[in-house]
Amino acid sequence: MVEMIVDSIRISMLNGQRVVILKEKGADRYLPIWIGPAEADAIAVKLQGVAVPRPLTHDLLRSIIKNLGANVNAIIVCDLRNDTFFAKIILVLDGKQMEIDSRPSDAIALAVGWGYTVLAQNGEKQYFETKQDAEKYVAQLKENVKKREDLPEPEIRRGLPIYAEESVLDKAGIIVDPETGKPAPAREIPPEELERMSAFRDFIESLDLSDFDKGKPGV
Repeated sequence: MVEMIVDSIRISMLNGQRVVILKEKGADRYLPIWIGPAEADAIAVKLQGVAVPRPLTHDLLRSIIKNLGANVNAIIVCDLRNDTFFAKIILVLDGKQMEIDSRPSDAIALAVGWGYTVLAQNGEKQYFETKQDAEKYVAQLKENVKKREDLPEPEIRRGLPIYAEESVLDKAGIIVDPETGKPAPAREIPPEELERMSAFRDFIESLDLSDFDKGKPGV
């Protein structure tokens, strides 16, 4: 599996379809996934830190999971079949791990809206609703735990880890020319496979990606 981050949300110039762009962490390989407008708005709201007066659908899902005493370890974009992406939510309840089938858009919206995770020096994870609460916890850890050079600093992460299977990136991963915005497959794809994914490729080519790496907002 490959760890990904949410890079931006784009709109197709051809038909107005939304797409969320995942970026490989520490590399320049991207995974575009088309999503619905409601899910695009839910992801954008969380990325921009916009406060909403009432819980959104994915906020409700998060509250249900947490109130049942469960946690989510990660979400994984696990497959691509017939131009359709598949994902799973890795849920842990009472020490038992479960894999919940999900649309990638719902899983990503849940991930970016989860809150903040502190990875402590001993590998333990703690979850917080706000960054301020997470920072207070880290400060307390530093006070209570004797500093050792062989222990890493506590790390604050926003949201849940997002992963993609390498097989999905092999099929749909792209690289982008930062000057022209023209996308290209991240690997050489056999003609018969390209034909099967023609709808997906046509969709990617309809995106305006010209502002990649130029500091312009993608949401």
